[in-house]
Amino acid sequence: MSRLTTIARGDDSHVAEPRRVTAGTEQEWRALWATHAGPVAEAPAIDLTAVTVAAAFAGEKPSAGHSIDITAADEGRARVTLAVEERGPGRDTIAAAIITSPFHIVTVPKGLDVTWTPSGIGDRGSGIGDQGSGIGKNSAISPDPRSPIPDPLSSTGLEPRTASALAYLAGPFSGALVLAAESTNQDVRFHAWQSIVGLGGLGLAVITSYILGFLAVFVSATVVSVMVAVATVIWIVLALVWLICLWKAWSGGRWKLPLAGDYAERFATRL
Repeated sequence: MSRLTTIARGDDSHVAEPRRVTAGTEQEWRALWATHAGPVAEAPAIDLTAVTVAAAFAGEKPSAGHSIDITAADEGRARVTLAVEERGPGRDTIAAAIITSPFHIVTVPKGLDVTWTPSGIGDRGSGIGDQGSGIGKNSAISPDPRSPIPDPLSSTGLEPRTASALAYLAGPFSGALVLAAESTNQDVRFHAWQSIVGLGGLGLAVITSYILGFLAVFVSATVVSVMVAVATVIWIVLALVWLICLWKAWSGGRWKLPLAGDYAERFATRL
């Protein structure tokens, strides 16, 4: 008889990457649920002295019809090995073209040694629940910088989503201030770096366009008009990007800018 109890299952998780997670304390469970359901969502009441939470996230899928399930592949008196099975829409199935993110969250009786089958999702050699690494066996905080599960606290003294949103408020200037105060939470550091690299880069492009337009006064009025038009377009892009980044950070999500987002992710892990 399986000793797994389902807590939640669906296809609308905020976790955008494939991941396996275990949480053994109240703090880890709250951090896991906040990342999965949003920072303002209240985590279901679970007695973490009696059970351990195990969760599997399939990551973003391009259509409806995808699902993920955790099953007990092997059970012993003091251990349980969890297997993860993903299903997609059938070949002849017509599925709505919407972004989904399937998930399955279960509890396992406390005291059991929880492991995952090697064929499970998100196996990158250092993810949560990766017993081979010896790290984070029952933790909701992954040492993998690509993990969607952030540190639950911020060294700024603010709630992580508040600190992340403030990083964008005044563009790269507020990003630099938040980065100087943040030394632990990689999610906040990501937003601070993206503000510096992404918004700062777009701002620099605007300034460069105006400078080139000014220099073009001595060359051609047509070139001046072109450079002013280019600067105006970049300004509009900058405003839209700023609004999207601010909104996503405040809602507890992460929206990666092309190129700048990759650099921000790398810099965020260099504490």
